[in-house]
Amino acid sequence: KKKKKPSANHTQGAAIKKKKGMTAQQTKKYNDLLNAYEKRADLTPGQQQLLYTLACVIIEEKHLQDYCDEHGTCYAMTAKSGDVMNRMRPEWQQLKEARHRKQIIITRLENWIGEGKEVADEADKYFG
Repeated sequence: KKKKKPSANHTQGAAIKKKKGMTAQQTKKYNDLLNAYEKRADLTPGQQQLLYTLACVIIEEKHLQDYCDEHGTCYAMTAKSGDVMNRMRPEWQQLKEARHRKQIIITRLENWIGEGKEVADEADKYFG
């Protein structure tokens, strides 16, 4: 029998969990996050889904930051009057939104996993 080579689905002894629809970068980031958080706690399916979303947001943030680094956060356009106006790039706004989403997800995960506490439902302050 031939010895099987280690499959591409294993890194550093930990199995890579592939999620359908993820890019290679997102899959790697997801597995890095999953491995780090699984060392700290048993994860619920909801927490794993948050890690999936966090991985996607982190990669999106990196792509948007690279774009803004290369092209700047604003662009100039000439109005009908001939005046030159500076406008914020849509990618800059998307980057700010991605960072905000990332912060919310990390806060939620750290509250659940980091301290082992249940996160209070934000609707509780209105309905609780």
